[in-house]
Amino acid sequence: MIKSFSTIKWIFILLLLPLSLSLQAQETPTPDGKALFKANCASCHNKNMVADMTGPALAGVQDRWESEELLYSWIRNSGAVINSGNSYANTLFNKWNKSPMTAFPDLKDAEIEQILLYVNGIATGEGPYAPKDIVVSGSSTENTESTGNNYWQYGLLAVALLILSLVLARIINNLKYINQVKDGEAPAKRTTILEQLTNKTLIGFLVFILLLIGGYNTVNNAIDLGRQQDYAPEQPIPFSHEIHAGIHKIECQYCHDGARRSKHAVIPAVNTCMNCHKAVKGETETAQKEIQKIYDAAGWDGTAYTGETKPIEWVRIHNLPDHVYFNHSQHVVAGGLDCQTCHGPVEEMAKVKQFSPLSMGWCINCHRDTEVKFNDNDYYKAYDKYHEDLKSGKMEKVTVEDIGGLECQKCHY
Repeated sequence: MIKSFSTIKWIFILLLLPLSLSLQAQETPTPDGKALFKANCASCHNKNMVADMTGPALAGVQDRWESEELLYSWIRNSGAVINSGNSYANTLFNKWNKSPMTAFPDLKDAEIEQILLYVNGIATGEGPYAPKDIVVSGSSTENTESTGNNYWQYGLLAVALLILSLVLARIINNLKYINQVKDGEAPAKRTTILEQLTNKTLIGFLVFILLLIGGYNTVNNAIDLGRQQDYAPEQPIPFSHEIHAGIHKIECQYCHDGARRSKHAVIPAVNTCMNCHKAVKGETETAQKEIQKIYDAAGWDGTAYTGETKPIEWVRIHNLPDHVYFNHSQHVVAGGLDCQTCHGPVEEMAKVKQFSPLSMGWCINCHRDTEVKFNDNDYYKAYDKYHEDLKSGKMEKVTVEDIGGLECQKCHY
């Protein structure tokens, strides 16, 4: 029995060894400077890095501070640097109407470094992307590229735990048998493995675990019902935002002009397409073939409108439930949000997809974290108390939550 147990023990150790080595070998990839900038900085700082917006232009920001350490401290908590009496920090604070910068205490050095690399790359034109081939220990931000999964490790761990359970069960069974013999119980009996596996307690425990797993998956699937993150359907015309918004720098609201004046951003009319494509006919045969579909929809024969029009049957991508109220103009005009805040880097998408989950929790978290741009927006002049609290230093910032952004009636009919 001792020999058998020793063998199983070594098998168990060998099973756990590759698992432990694999877990120790895992390292976190370099944080993505571009993603970090969009998540933390883009709402206040101009994405071209050389023009002011709600906050100052970021080009050359490292040269304006005495040391890198002080700059990092400013990013994490500008109020503390101001209160320390630093002259440049106070000059900057006063220049920008004493509007404190949002604090980012959780940003690690590696993440701030990658944001600054991205800023410098955009400002100098030497390359917008942070390097992704360096491994930085201790970073909490995941790279956008897939790093694989650990399913096989979990499976190996489950097998190891199962073997351990069987070994312990056999030990307990043998101890009971020894006690029976010692106490003179007759007949002394060892429980078989089959009897152990069909024990009512074990079966009840397994049923409980299965119910937990099934309930967890059922709830998660119910929550995900109707959500379409990463949904990217085929369109009747393969319109490329990468070409139009990225390469040619066409503003989003030139085509989606409803975003600044109505609830809906609207799909642009064919006439909007024709404003350019009367002259732009395409340089390749493939492009000319697709542009011809626009001509057919507009009833254009190359020289004049024929009046024989037909709609382009675009496939809708972003679709909120009927009980949800969302107003584009409220967010674009009053809130001053960039389209990329919700729709992601559309200017890089050859094929548009739903970038954000658009879930209730996602919206609520945004309202809790997003700072209202009080100082440069006439829409918020009526909030006298908040203006006074900001000037007196009683409040560092006002979020959407503070002005009623979590009230149910704001988003639900």
